[in-house]
This record gives sequence, structure tokens and C-alpha cells, in this order.
Amino acid sequence: MVNGVAMPLEQAQIPVTDPAVTIGWSVFETLRSDDSGTPRRLPQHLARLKRSCQTATIEMQDESHISAEVLEVAQKLGAARIRITLSGSGFRVVVGQTFDRARFGQPVRAARGIWRDEPYLGGSVKHSSRAPWVAAVRRSGVDEVLLVDDQGRFTEGTASSIFAVVDGALWTAPHDGRVLESTTCVEVLERAQQLGIPVNRQGALADGPWDGLYIASTTRDLAPVVELDGQSIAHWDEVGRTLAYRD
Repeated sequence: MVNGVAMPLEQAQIPVTDPAVTIGWSVFETLRSDDSGTPRRLPQHLARLKRSCQTATIEMQDESHISAEVLEVAQKLGAARIRITLSGSGFRVVVGQTFDRARFGQPVRAARGIWRDEPYLGGSVKHSSRAPWVAAVRRSGVDEVLLVDDQGRFTEGTASSIFAVVDGALWTAPHDGRVLESTTCVEVLERAQQLGIPVNRQGALADGPWDGLYIASTTRDLAPVVELDGQSIAHWDEVGRTLAYRD
């Protein structure tokens, strides 16, 4: 749907002069819908979209319109990946695509990379200027790059949050404005709380040791890292298996 008008994906278009295309001035959210066409955690995604708009100086459009369009797309497709994009010029795009849930929990090959703070938008804004992170993954020849701060701790992946299990506790970076407040991360932490698994919000040491290392995202849920910087590592420890997504 483009500005509320539904159409097949191959017919959807915005001008090539739009700032979302020319300079990446747009913000977005990606969420899942279930088999019944119900969007998961939509209020949380809309709240994060609003925060991104405020920081990126993009007008947040009517949430009721966005919600209705997400719901319409989800109900057409059932289980789907849905992306909301708001352009700095005012375009509103909601795209739905079916995806294979067999992707959940699939092993991931990763490499470590350097995390640097973004001075103007910060790490908590989900904006579309993703070229540096796309290049990092492609140059490394892996599925994901796990970023490490100057304290030697994992912050986030280029398109995921990072979890490590250390002595039975689940470690992940704090939502302190440096990294994106991942909705999937929040969901995994809620599972941990329900199961009585201890949580540490310092961010795991990037050199380990860990019992298991994982990433989490909308279309992978919790997935084990099985290779890091070309070296095989252990995966699916007991805590990770307990936290893995189940219908």
C-alpha cells in the first residue's frame, strides 16, 4: 500500500527523486503477522516508529491509518513480514511479503566488527541509511556482523540484537540509546523472565567465554551463531533451546 492505496507489490512505486531514494531520509519498522493475519506487537512498533520520526525530523503520520493499512495487508497474507516506511517527503509505504518460518532458528555465520556511535541520530533510530552495515556484511562474507564497543562488549548486529549465555544467564546490551530497542529482543527477555532465566544487561564480552551465542530478529527470531570470524563455535545450549520460538 502506497499512501493508503493497495496494489500488487510489482506495481508499487515512489518517485526516483524522493529523499528516501536519493539520500535514505526515511524511517521504517518491520514486524510479523501470524497465520490468522494478526500483526505481532504492533503498538510497540508504532511507538518506536514515532520515536524514530521525532529524531529524524520526519512527520509521524496518523497512527490509525498506519494500523489499518498494516492490518489490511496482514489479513490478505496471513503469516507475513510487513514493513512500514515513512519518507521524509511524506510517502507512506506498507509492504507485506510471505516468508518461510523455517528460517527461525537457522544457524548463522558471523564476524565481529567495530561499533561506533552515530552522533546525530544515535543508535536508537531505525532509519533507512543502511549502506555501511550492508557493506560490512558483504565484505565479511557472512550472514551478520556483530558489533563490538570500545569496552570489548557486544552491542548489536547490523540487523539483529545479540544474546550470549554465560553460566546459565542471558546477556544482552542495555537499551541505553546506543542501540536499537529491538522488539524481538524485548520478546526474548520476556520469555526469559517467564522461565526464570537470569538476565544481565551489560552486553556480553565479545571474546567470551559463552555457553552459547545468538542473534534475534523479526524474521529469524532466536538463531544460534555457529561460526564467528571463521571459527566454529558451540551452539544451542540448554538456555537457548528453552528460549527458542514455539507457536
